[in-house]
Amino acid sequence: MAIVFDCPHCKTNYKLKDDVGGKTATCKNPNCRKVINIPMPKKPVAVAAPADLDAFAAAAFADDAAAKPVAEEMLTVTCAGCDHVWQVEASKEGKNVLCPECRKPNRVPPRKKEEKIDWKTGGGGPAGRKRETGDNQFIQNVTTGIGQQTAQAIVKERDAQEEPEERRKRRLKIAGYSLLGVAVVGTALFFGLRARNEAKSDAKMEDAVAEVEKEAPKDPKYKALIHRAAAEHGIRTADNDKQTKEASDDFKLARNSLGNAPAPGIDRNVILGDIAVSMADMLGTPDEVKDGKRVRHEDVVKEVRVTLQRIQPSETELLADIVRALTRKFAAKGHAAALEGIIAQLGPAAPELLGQMALELLRTDKDGHVATAEKALKAPNAETYPSLVAVRLALGKPAPEPKTTPAGKKAAPPPEPLRAKVEAEVLKGNAGAAKGMARNGARDERPWALTAGGMAALDASPADAAEMLTEAAEQLEGTKAQGGHWVAMRVCRGLGKLGKFDQADKLANSLTDEQAKAWAKLEVVRGRLAARKGEKADDSWLDAVGDPAKLGAAIKAREEVARHNAANGQTYDNVVKGWPKGTAKPFGLAGIVLGQDDRR
Repeated sequence: MAIVFDCPHCKTNYKLKDDVGGKTATCKNPNCRKVINIPMPKKPVAVAAPADLDAFAAAAFADDAAAKPVAEEMLTVTCAGCDHVWQVEASKEGKNVLCPECRKPNRVPPRKKEEKIDWKTGGGGPAGRKRETGDNQFIQNVTTGIGQQTAQAIVKERDAQEEPEERRKRRLKIAGYSLLGVAVVGTALFFGLRARNEAKSDAKMEDAVAEVEKEAPKDPKYKALIHRAAAEHGIRTADNDKQTKEASDDFKLARNSLGNAPAPGIDRNVILGDIAVSMADMLGTPDEVKDGKRVRHEDVVKEVRVTLQRIQPSETELLADIVRALTRKFAAKGHAAALEGIIAQLGPAAPELLGQMALELLRTDKDGHVATAEKALKAPNAETYPSLVAVRLALGKPAPEPKTTPAGKKAAPPPEPLRAKVEAEVLKGNAGAAKGMARNGARDERPWALTAGGMAALDASPADAAEMLTEAAEQLEGTKAQGGHWVAMRVCRGLGKLGKFDQADKLANSLTDEQAKAWAKLEVVRGRLAARKGEKADDSWLDAVGDPAKLGAAIKAREEVARHNAANGQTYDNVVKGWPKGTAKPFGLAGIVLGQDDRR
């Protein structure tokens, strides 16, 4: 027999098997989708059998109670939606029925059963027993009397009778636990792998330091450069106070290797500047300092100041370059104001360096650092320093009133330096006008003005920057002016960033000092590395910088090329192993470690 009926809502006709009678379902009509009760199958009409007189006689003398029909047990259902209470047949136990009042589906509660006390389900027994719950317990209990397949079918039928929303929540919960488990395992694997990789990196850096101590020439620049690299790796991977202190000690060892007193030497002073800028990596947030991962900014300020004081105060152009780099790092860490305290103790060049800091802040975020720039203008005799004049002009401030002479006359205001006017014009967004202004300036001021304007325009107006720096390079070729080699190195850096490698190489080759030439060529290599992001560096670039047995820039070039290749996923260990011991190989190893830090 089959159950034939129509949906009471949309009249869709159904013909179903007898065994689904009495259940609820959702109408298959997509325009209806309402819950319907499936009627019970109609029983066939019984045909009377011939009378059995013996049975009839037995029934006549039977107990009265046995002769009475047994009424089906009824269960009470309370609607979850409207609190209506009604009775349903016990045969619908565990099934969904519709409330007669609000038509909301409700689960028919199970009958209370007296369960046999069993130690597995809570009725005593051994103290260390395992208790089964949920579906596992249901299947275990059922399968003691029926087959596994039948038990699983019962579980499946129970799931089918479950409310859709409850089923969705249960499945989401199971999926959530599964994902959590995968995440926990994945996190453990990640941190385990990272710890193993960091241990390998630490060992490789230790090998590099040991090789320099044992194999390198006695020139202090080798020790200074390798300990700077070790310190950078140490502070980037530090997780506690001990590791942070070790990194800080490496920075100090790098600096102290070059002596305590200011002394001449391009290699020495550039390396000191590199150490000072790297020390800014020790800055961190209050939480990082509390966790021992970084150093208090007061201590960083002290170490940077001591390092810069080892550079000759007369090297204003180099110090200005270092201050600009430090400004970017201190500002990124939220400690721009702390840099003022360092600059104030750098001797006669302090006001000019304070102006360089203010200009760099304006170049990176003009609106955010106006107050700091205005504060710099309060320095004594501000109008005598090109950088402070540039700050005033960039902010649109009028020149201060000239001082009165003893004779009661107004003193003539000092002329505004060309470089100040050009850089201020760029910062105001007029790179084209600044370019024309620099070209028309006095011959001896022109290279400095073109350099200042070109470097200020690097990000905002690359085309104007390229023109200004190319012209500056042409005018600086072979320069012997005071500080000219520092300016030439800065121009090579700018041209390298713009991809003007031929012009930068030409300027670098024109420098007469071998150390200055090597550092200028390293700036070109840095530009080439930036242009080859994601690709392997060309080893021939190293030969152009020079011999690492003689030049600090050539040593640093080995570190930076190896670092670039490691950061971009290149396997470079075998190449580095073939480099000369002591002078090149340890710096290649250090570069690989730092590149892997960059990659991680």
